[in-house]
Amino acid sequence: MKKTWMMVGMGFFALILSGCQLFYPDTASIIATEVALAVEAKVDELEQAVEDSSMAEKETQVNPTPYPTYTPYPTAVPQTFSTYGSSYLIGTPGGCLNAAFISETIPDNTVFPPGDGFIKTWTIQNTGYCTWNTNYHLVLDSGDAMGGDTYTRLTQSVSPGQTVKITANLTAPTTPGTYRGEWRVQSDLGVNFARFWVQIIVR
Repeated sequence: MKKTWMMVGMGFFALILSGCQLFYPDTASIIATEVALAVEAKVDELEQAVEDSSMAEKETQVNPTPYPTYTPYPTAVPQTFSTYGSSYLIGTPGGCLNAAFISETIPDNTVFPPGDGFIKTWTIQNTGYCTWNTNYHLVLDSGDAMGGDTYTRLTQSVSPGQTVKITANLTAPTTPGTYRGEWRVQSDLGVNFARFWVQIIVR
């Protein structure tokens, strides 16, 4: 009988130990499982973010933002100022260097004896927006110099809107014929911007 009660007691103790395992599960295993699930969820989230970013980049490459259309400025067209039977000047309207013909002495095709001296004067207006200073020159552009200086400084500054008389001391060639010399005004930077001439007949 005593042995029987001992067996019953041991069985009851074993049952108690088994119950403890039911009421107190393995905490480490649960934590490990939850961590694994959390890591897996985070990995899925990162993969989805990378996929979304890649799709957005592809859409941007397929439909790039167009650059605005370039519209060039119109090219300025040189303007000619002229009078019939007289010298003329050419400039660029609205530019820094521009001139207009006003008047002249010694009209074109004036007759001179061979070797006769004469003074040719052109009156021109500064129609640009830059002042002509005394480092501007009268220069021979082409044709016959007729004994005149081919490089002569202006004697005064000429502000925009003002007029100036440009004079050349010339001599008729000794051989009969028609002679023509074309002149220009040259800026202090070496830019030629006006054209006018003298044309005579020697006989």
